[in-house]
Amino acid sequence: MNVSLFPQLILGALLWVAVPQQTFMLHGQEVNPDDSQSEPKIYLNLAMTTMGGKQFWTDMVHLHGYRIQRNSQTGHCRLLDPSDARLAWGNMAGCELELKRFAAERNLQPVDGRVVIVLHGLSRTRTAMQPISDYIGNEGLQVINMSYASGRGGVEEHAAALDSVIRHLPEVDEIDFVGHSMGNIIVRYYLGKYDHDRGFRRMVMLGPPNHGSALAVWLKRNLIFVAATGNSGQQMSAKFEELSAELATPDFEFAIIAGATGVDGGISNPVIPGDNDLVVGVEETRLAGATDFMSGNYWHSTMMNDATVQKSTVNFLKYGYLQSAEQLNPIPSKIESSSDNNREK
Repeated sequence: MNVSLFPQLILGALLWVAVPQQTFMLHGQEVNPDDSQSEPKIYLNLAMTTMGGKQFWTDMVHLHGYRIQRNSQTGHCRLLDPSDARLAWGNMAGCELELKRFAAERNLQPVDGRVVIVLHGLSRTRTAMQPISDYIGNEGLQVINMSYASGRGGVEEHAAALDSVIRHLPEVDEIDFVGHSMGNIIVRYYLGKYDHDRGFRRMVMLGPPNHGSALAVWLKRNLIFVAATGNSGQQMSAKFEELSAELATPDFEFAIIAGATGVDGGISNPVIPGDNDLVVGVEETRLAGATDFMSGNYWHSTMMNDATVQKSTVNFLKYGYLQSAEQLNPIPSKIESSSDNNREK
């Protein structure tokens, strides 16, 4: 776990206890968590860069670097510009109205064509995915680096936020996904729960716990883990069997990149069966039907910064393979039985 996150985790634990998760209050009035159709409300604002607290905010709308976020504890929303300065705050309807006004003033056109949506993992923020997002963008693809309050609420809330981001991209006709760790589980939950009329093209899964996480199970009663990861952490550990029934396998091309730090005498986590990236096992990442699969000496928390991982991710998004067409390594959607093999022979 990143040591720099420790003070934020302690603060999060205190807020988790002090603020009931289903109670949303703003200026003494209850706020509907889905109030986009409500009367717009905007409060007095001093435009200035935010002071952090990223673990408590979830992106609901993206437009060329402008974002509407919802606070996981209070339910109110804010509008940020590309430099993370708060331009407005209030309810969802009010922030959407303000975003339209800013878009008109600055001639911001709707996002259209093809876009790559990037999602970070548990206890991380979009900052962790900025290097790979920049790399993808520099390769000529439009990128949305989405942030969500991963330790507040559950996978279903995070998937609903993803749905909101996608619904606010009406001109986009093709969508790719790049997920790290639990970010992949959110996409899979979204695919299984929401009707979608977009053309989903390709997805790259980085270190995905597609079959749960032995490490999360081992930590499930650890007080710091529980405080820092909330319901999402429990869903990835004690409740994964229940969650897994809601997860869809993408019906479009997807690839998996796994970390295997135990190769060549390297360090491996003994809590996790088999080779692993210190957090997720190689076998935990595998998902039947994958178009391509590769593993390498990548640590879970930093694999998105690795040059090979970044290049392979863009390769797959553009060409449908991680390394080359000759090195394509698919995972069969159905394992043939020995009798089937004998009949074919």
